[in-house]
Amino acid sequence: MSKILFISAHVPTNLYPQAGQKIALSNLDNYCHGYENKNNNNTNIDIIIIANEIEVNAAKDLFAKYKNNLLSYPLRKSDKIINCLTNLSIPFKFSSRYQASIVQKIQELIKINTYDVIHFEYSHAAVYLNIINDLIKHKNNFNNTRTIISIHDIVSQSFLRKSEKNLMIGIEVARLFKFEKELYSSVNELWVLSKKDRNLLTSLFAIPEIKIIVKPPALREFVYKIKRNIETIENKSLLFWAAMNRPENEQAAINFIQKCFTDLRKIDPQYKLYIVGSNPSAKIKQFENENIVITGFIEDPSHFFEKAQIGIVPLLQGAGIKLKTLEMLQAGLPVISTSIGAEGIESSTNIFVSDNFGDWLNIITSLAK
Repeated sequence: MSKILFISAHVPTNLYPQAGQKIALSNLDNYCHGYENKNNNNTNIDIIIIANEIEVNAAKDLFAKYKNNLLSYPLRKSDKIINCLTNLSIPFKFSSRYQASIVQKIQELIKINTYDVIHFEYSHAAVYLNIINDLIKHKNNFNNTRTIISIHDIVSQSFLRKSEKNLMIGIEVARLFKFEKELYSSVNELWVLSKKDRNLLTSLFAIPEIKIIVKPPALREFVYKIKRNIETIENKSLLFWAAMNRPENEQAAINFIQKCFTDLRKIDPQYKLYIVGSNPSAKIKQFENENIVITGFIEDPSHFFEKAQIGIVPLLQGAGIKLKTLEMLQAGLPVISTSIGAEGIESSTNIFVSDNFGDWLNIITSLAK
């Protein structure tokens, strides 16, 4: 029987409207079903979740399936601030998940169990890696334990982009780079979502390519069932498909409206924008009118994928491969994206990449003819 310790910095669930949590659940399920350890279903797994309270409350599927193996540590904003202030030697992104009570629980688990795999889902879950390495080093029967980090975003890269407008973040980038390099060098195996991220790890952190495994994310099932028909596609309609509670998605939508869509409607007032995704704030809702439709959460967005003429990904921040881009491409939409929105996307004749909204105007009007 294989024994797994799975530690995640966000909740693995299909019931929270962000792509990363769904990837995390897929990785967890793969261990449970034996896909990652080649032992069929003969797997025993302990799960530690250190995540935002709102995610924990939403994850009824996770608790229904794994409640007997699950330890959850819900975090409020105040908890994360306290964690950061009490662990100032650790970069804030990582220290927000660091708690003495979790260290104690990990020590207890390692004392009574021999794990074949210790898996960290998200880089900041691996804030406990050094402690775990010290613990297993002193146990003779842990010689064959594999440590794995599943990287959703390279944190240094994401913060580096944010630092262009914030000097304080720039100071934090240096700490992050050093911390990430030490983490990634100390683990047995690294999982990434794209070849681009693999190449970043080798070039930025000098990580040997042999220890990096590219695991492209699984797309949601609905995209494979999309049937686009020229008779049902709404001419001059645009789709931005994203979780709108994420600041980078909200910023992208507002920026596109102000710097491109307004000018687009001056060219032709028939253009229509659909912003589809959960939890739009009052800030973005103020732009809603007869030409800008903001839906909020949609259980099945197939209708919009079949109706929209063009997909857009106007992201200005973020790191890593974007499922929103992959899903619109898979559904057959032509997609216009910034370079950040197109990161990790391998060759496709249906994606148009530019960071200049003047170019976007020309591309959209050309595609909409």
